[in-house]
Amino acid sequence: MIADEERVSEQSPTQQTGERTVWRGSPSQAVNLPVYLVLGIGVVVSTVGLLFLRNGTAPSATTDVNMRAVFPWIIVAIWVLCGIGALATYLKVSTTKYVLTTERLRVTTGVLSTRTEDLELRRVRDSIILRPLWARLAGLGDVQILSADASTPRLVLHAIRDPDGVQTVIRSNVQEQWSRFGVRQMELD
Repeated sequence: MIADEERVSEQSPTQQTGERTVWRGSPSQAVNLPVYLVLGIGVVVSTVGLLFLRNGTAPSATTDVNMRAVFPWIIVAIWVLCGIGALATYLKVSTTKYVLTTERLRVTTGVLSTRTEDLELRRVRDSIILRPLWARLAGLGDVQILSADASTPRLVLHAIRDPDGVQTVIRSNVQEQWSRFGVRQMELD
């Protein structure tokens, strides 16, 4: 064994700089409720419609293929396609992760390939809480963050629990970063 061997740090870069995680979250599946309702209603309506159409189709001596035998396969195809749509919607939301540290907000999205966006908290300029009616009923809300970052001027944390608490944590860490880096915000009229 070589004595001069470099040791690779087992700490993550965030641990090396003193950065620590202050909040983790992900969107609620309640955000998908409208999609699930549309898919469910579409499946029911198309199934009932095709069953009525099938019963109204009389066998014809001029056709080689019995159309009545095709209807069950069409119904199965509609159910499978709607199921795939619902699964894709579910996976899109369930694989979205939010991580707030003392220095940045990281948003990771993606099912097979992932995309991670980092927003440095010192670049945050403002935050807004949005609560549509359906979200209020479920105890959820969106936190919209406006920043001076060119790649991420607007970032939304969709359908999270306790948006007021999350906004407060973001604000306090933004203020810390502003003090640390001497950030001043100028408003021009």
